[in-house]
Amino acid sequence: VSLPLADIKVCDLTQNLAGPYCSQILADLGATVVKVEPPGGDLARAWGPPFWGSESALSLSVNRGKRSIVLDLKTGSGKDVLRRLATESDVFVQASRLGVAERLGFDYASIRALREDVIHVSISAYGGTGPLSHLPGYDPLMQAYSGLMSLTGHQGMPPTRVGGAVIDYGTGMWAATAVLAALRHRDATGKGSELETSLLDTSLGWVSYHLTGYMSTGEVPAPMGSGVPAIAPYQAFATSDGHVMIAAGNDTLFKRLCEMLEVPELADDSRFLTNPLRSANHDVLIPLVKARTKALTTSRLL
Repeated sequence: VSLPLADIKVCDLTQNLAGPYCSQILADLGATVVKVEPPGGDLARAWGPPFWGSESALSLSVNRGKRSIVLDLKTGSGKDVLRRLATESDVFVQASRLGVAERLGFDYASIRALREDVIHVSISAYGGTGPLSHLPGYDPLMQAYSGLMSLTGHQGMPPTRVGGAVIDYGTGMWAATAVLAALRHRDATGKGSELETSLLDTSLGWVSYHLTGYMSTGEVPAPMGSGVPAIAPYQAFATSDGHVMIAAGNDTLFKRLCEMLEVPELADDSRFLTNPLRSANHDVLIPLVKARTKALTTSRLL
């Protein structure tokens, strides 16, 4: 079966996670991806443990299905090879610091001069303009900068990083989505595109409803533990031999939960008839649910 991007070629100059994840998505969809690495290789090759043999498991997780070439872009021969690759590429992805692409000749204007209909993607930490545009950034820094770490963990604890690299992977997903839209645009118009996304864009997107809530109420969101304040019960609960995650997101599910917990009368309690009521009476409801889950085994609840 032919994959949808089987006729697309991608030149990927990115390192670490966000950019490589973008090009891996394109490779999974059938694109031919050439990963251009500097002498010494992608910095993420050294990130570990864990290692798979001598290879970083983290690096392997975002680079499957790609071809690889080492180029020293500070040399004339390296630049010549890159220009040949760019001429053959439908998509060009880079994530260098501000000014580096222009200096080494792989910014949008330079690549477009080689291939007019190219789709050029730039991934940065804080965006291509603004007072922070010259700064580098990593996933945990953006989790902190956006406030995501202040929402993670439990009250009374230090700010906590989300376990997965959600900013890096999210940025890669947005970039890949933009590439797909740009390819569709090129199919319709014959024109290429200049695309840009940043880790900051992604991090703010992940806290968008918290920001909206703050703007509407002026209240600073608190750490949320395993739940959310807008829905109840919607969090992890201890059982007699472990833990379960309960997400009773509507009235029907809450009624079924009460039956499972062998307290069907809670579903008819006037304090818990609707989700707004359950959320308002969170401090009353949660101890009642905790008491029941603690009396049951995990397998019984599942």
